[in-house]
Amino acid sequence: MAAADPTVASLLSDYSLAASALFNNMKLPAAVVTAGMISLGFATSFPVLPEDTPSRQYSGKIRDRCDSLRRLHIVVALISVTSELIVVMWAAVQVNQLTERAYLPTASVWELIERDADLAWSAVNSHFVLGIIGFVTMLALREYVMLLASEASSALMTAASTGTASALCLMISIVNRGVQAGGGEGVGYGHTILDLLVHYVVLLFRCATDGESPGPLELSAIIFEVTSLLFAAQVLITGNDKMPDEEECPVVDIGINGDIIGGDELLSDQERERAEICLAMAERERDPRYAYEREQRKKKKRQADEDSSVNTF
Repeated sequence: MAAADPTVASLLSDYSLAASALFNNMKLPAAVVTAGMISLGFATSFPVLPEDTPSRQYSGKIRDRCDSLRRLHIVVALISVTSELIVVMWAAVQVNQLTERAYLPTASVWELIERDADLAWSAVNSHFVLGIIGFVTMLALREYVMLLASEASSALMTAASTGTASALCLMISIVNRGVQAGGGEGVGYGHTILDLLVHYVVLLFRCATDGESPGPLELSAIIFEVTSLLFAAQVLITGNDKMPDEEECPVVDIGINGDIIGGDELLSDQERERAEICLAMAERERDPRYAYEREQRKKKKRQADEDSSVNTF
């Protein structure tokens, strides 16, 4: 067996610490961004349009659109937060691996990552970018409804929307440049963020279906994500993002003992349950003990409609 070239061996080094620093550089920003996303997406209410006034009315189409955006905001927030949490988890585990294990020397930190941490590095970068894009989308959804609620002009709304779109395009361009640069000398994942995402998905599927060490949970994650995308596509195509309205309270007879009687027709279990809920609501509305509570709810609703700032961050 031929001896190793001493010149080549002298150029090799242990880059595990440098690789750990790279993963930590992704973990800290992801953790900070996650905190902001949780506050914006779940701890703070989505802006609402105020009630119609003689000087300003909102059409039913606009109100339905804002309701759809509110539901979309929840989904985007969930995807963004979980993406950044995946970054934190994957980076933390990989840093532990780089610290605990001994790795063969390499000529560069990129060579070490490509050889021993390719899946983790592509996953961290992919999910971090997806989370940031989701964060900007959350801001765009909120600013649209907030500007509508504050009676902003079309010119001001266009200025805000195009400014947000400009920031998003610049962010994606920055990522594209980084992906294209890669490890230098044409070594990398491709030329755009799409190449990065494709590389990540291919590696994840390969790891999940590895014959020697299969990953059933990784495969389950892929299946769940595909299912999620299919249902999201269905919503986009059909526009069905809201559950059907419940039927009105059924007309029933009340027996002497307060029992619900369906009259000539027998009530199903679902109809009987809905009738019981409706009767309980009617009794609560008539009960004077809950008059103060009802008045407080109406007062809070009026304040929220008059001042949309209570629904902003």
